Amino acid sequence: MTAPRIRTHRLLAVAACCLAPLALAACSPASSTTATVTSNAALPSCKAPADTGLPQSAGSLTQTDTGAYCLGVGKILDIFLTVPAGASGGWSQIRIKDTSVLAYGNNGVMTAMRGETPGVVIGQTRGVSTVTSTLPNGQTWTATIVVS
Repeated sequence: MTAPRIRTHRLLAVAACCLAPLALAACSPASSTTATVTSNAALPSCKAPADTGLPQSAGSLTQTDTGAYCLGVGKILDIFLTVPAGASGGWSQIRIKDTSVLAYGNNGVMTAMRGETPGVVIGQTRGVSTVTSTLPNGQTWTATIVVS
């Protein structure tokens, strides 16, 4: 009758030795810090958009702005695309590639100048998306928005 008890104690000892390091690793602050650093490293580098001077806006982009731009979650980015001289038509509606990262904002409250296509995007969740627009001649404007 002592044999089953020895097996049970050995089994419990082996389980405790195997599970204790896992439990400690899951509770240690180092493991959560590593996950945060890793997830931040996944986002590309970006620069701040031009300041609009408007309190509700984190910045603005124009057709001359290309590359990657930073935007906070819940922050608003204004976009103003002006038709180049001699172009036969205006920019198409500004399109968002990943609407889980960026959302369309209300550009109905903006007064666009003649020959200008306005757009408003809002950072939804952490991630990367692009915004694009095209002229009738096929010229495309694209900017990458990094939301963090």
